[in-house]
Amino acid sequence: MEMETLTAPLLHELIDHIDIYETEGTGKNRTQRIVIHYRFVGYFEIPSNSDNYKADTRQGVAVEYLTA
Repeated sequence: MEMETLTAPLLHELIDHIDIYETEGTGKNRTQRIVIHYRFVGYFEIPSNSDNYKADTRQGVAVEYLTA
């Protein structure tokens, strides 16, 4: 399936629920664990050169995908 835009109704169909945990640390060293549970996805591979995949999404915000 190919889509050009990701709309709110489509997200509601693709995501079962999201778990958001408490923020840890202070200042620039804050981290927060967020777990997204997708529907209809048996296996989702995260590209990785190491154990974890990290992406700088915008200035001052980095997202790290942890492999289980």
